[in-house]
Amino acid sequence: MGSKVTIMAFIIYLGLMLYIGYWGMKKSSGAEGYYVANRQCGKWLSVGTFAGSFISAVAVIGYTGSGYATGYVTLVNVLGCVLSFYCIYFLFCKTIKNRFDNLCTIPEIFQYMYDSKAMLVISAFITVCLNIALLVSQIKGGSLICTSILGVSYETALILISGVFILYTVMGGMYSVVYTDLIQTGILVFGILLAFPFVISKVGGFSAMQTAIAQVNPTAFDPIGVAGGPLGVFSTILSFSLGIAASQYYLIRIYSAKDLSTAKFMVAASCAIWTVVGIILVFLGVASRVLMPDLATADSAIIELAGQLPPVIQTMLLIGLACAIMSTTDTILLVAGTYVGRDLYKALINPNASDDQTVSMTRKAVCVVGIIAAVLALNPPELIISLTTFTTSVSAATFFAPMLLGFFWKKTTTEGALVGTILGGVSAVLWQLFSPIKIPAAFASVGISFIAVFLVSILGPKDNQVRLPVEHVA
Repeated sequence: MGSKVTIMAFIIYLGLMLYIGYWGMKKSSGAEGYYVANRQCGKWLSVGTFAGSFISAVAVIGYTGSGYATGYVTLVNVLGCVLSFYCIYFLFCKTIKNRFDNLCTIPEIFQYMYDSKAMLVISAFITVCLNIALLVSQIKGGSLICTSILGVSYETALILISGVFILYTVMGGMYSVVYTDLIQTGILVFGILLAFPFVISKVGGFSAMQTAIAQVNPTAFDPIGVAGGPLGVFSTILSFSLGIAASQYYLIRIYSAKDLSTAKFMVAASCAIWTVVGIILVFLGVASRVLMPDLATADSAIIELAGQLPPVIQTMLLIGLACAIMSTTDTILLVAGTYVGRDLYKALINPNASDDQTVSMTRKAVCVVGIIAAVLALNPPELIISLTTFTTSVSAATFFAPMLLGFFWKKTTTEGALVGTILGGVSAVLWQLFSPIKIPAAFASVGISFIAVFLVSILGPKDNQVRLPVEHVA
């Protein structure tokens, strides 16, 4: 249980998030206000929400937990994340902002490019399912932190954390999300940077840490071997770089940025922030293994580590960890609710739905999706990062090829995109469950998706080739 100061700071923090949600509800008028904050987010507001979505429970708890369990192999995941920023910056920013800025969701891009309601429905449905899985990881992380701070049961913490982020997301939509994310990202990064030198000092410095970890975990310095050889390293990098680049709760931030230069600055600055934070998180995990070699679960490493810090730093780190959870969870939840309330509802139930009706349905969907994820989080996977690896592999295999080829290869057809989307997603799931041959899932399934899109587009009907709107300067 945290100190009285930590508990009070945590309660104030939760109250502030709810207040911003209420403020966002008054500010977000109309569908564009709720979904994309009227496309008026400036540079640092955009950086705050993009970086905040990136530095999540998976990053903070998962990467320190992975660093604790496996050592420096987790730096491979960090590198994959860094490359995902490059993919978004060079491959997607300009096309989304300059050609599709009148839309609000990524499935709408698929529908326009391929003139296919099926592409909209399939991409929206798969994304909702993946986001629910990701929410389970985030809620687990948030509940563990809340338990550590308040000293309550996991179930009580889960109800509290879930209730807060569902409520402020429902109220204000994207306006609530971007402003809460800006505050939460600042607190999180400050807390991690503040804690890092104290932790390294506690283990006796970098040299002493390296010597100690070699005794506790001899494989800590063999990232290639632990990852399964060069092919395993390449697959991990491929999975994280392409999977994250195709993750729609990141891409939707491009809509919210007020222009292309803002969107590019958002991605570049967030990349710099993540590179520093990601490396620090891995070192914190390794340091935790030195200080506490016998933890029952690796995912508890960062929370247990906080307990060994001075009270003020402990408070900042624990509140920062809570911020990491909320700043990502609200985004994932909003995207899932938007895809249900805007894309699936309009496509399958009420094609003539007004903006007010879709926003109302989105708010209901946010509640339902959040509750489903919270129930599933009552019995979550043991290691948070394992579930994220699964979902990023599926995301990469499902969406990357149809989007990339649609943007840059004019001969891509609707049939090719549909087949590539379905085969890529199915193969990613089956490959990770059954591993038919010793080729990593991300490598195999992304390849299958690209090959399927290409072959069907070349050999199949040519009547429905991709179409792109006229480019404009955003």
